[in-house]
Amino acid sequence: MREIRLRYGADVLLGTEFVQQLNRIEEFELLNTLGRSDANDAVTVMVRLRLAPDATFEDIDDIAWLKIEEVVRSEATQSGEAHYAIVRFTHPLVTIPLEVGDAIISPGTRIGRRGAEIILRGSSDGCQALVAAFRLWNDRCTIAVVRSGDADHDADAGLTPQQVEAARLAWSMGYFDVPRGCALSDIAKAAGVSNATISGHLREVDRIAHRRLLDWIGE
Repeated sequence: MREIRLRYGADVLLGTEFVQQLNRIEEFELLNTLGRSDANDAVTVMVRLRLAPDATFEDIDDIAWLKIEEVVRSEATQSGEAHYAIVRFTHPLVTIPLEVGDAIISPGTRIGRRGAEIILRGSSDGCQALVAAFRLWNDRCTIAVVRSGDADHDADAGLTPQQVEAARLAWSMGYFDVPRGCALSDIAKAAGVSNATISGHLREVDRIAHRRLLDWIGE
């Protein structure tokens, strides 16, 4: 498994078609991929976004490649109101991974007025194919490579990809906050699975977290 991060500056994005999105959405973070179209020309994703000043959800309808299907919930943050939404994407850059097969655009990917960080994970060949596609679109980016042996990946040890994704969603949506920032059903909806499935994932995350804590303190 390889992880590659592509970073585009705000000045670069403002000179591309993504200016349409930046004029309406201050920041956009990928949380989970929920599905794809049969023709592989669209993906449905769960995102967290903040609207640009004076922008509305109706304004987003003007973005050719992005359609808000449902706003799951909203919350006040220090940076402004954040919305968790299910979004359908048809931009070619987002659908390229559907053709590659062994690499993906990963959760944590962000696009905003301060720039973009695209997180690619998968096989070496798959990640290189995605990097080539992004650089063909615009080569004014920086590239950082993270290999599977690094500490970032070691933190996932013992968990399935589904459990890792459940933990990331739960954390980002405030499930572990006191008081809780969301209900279990909110996470299940964001992940596209049942309440029982997400509950099982989080129980395993909790069990492994406690086991590793006890290992660390020597119990």
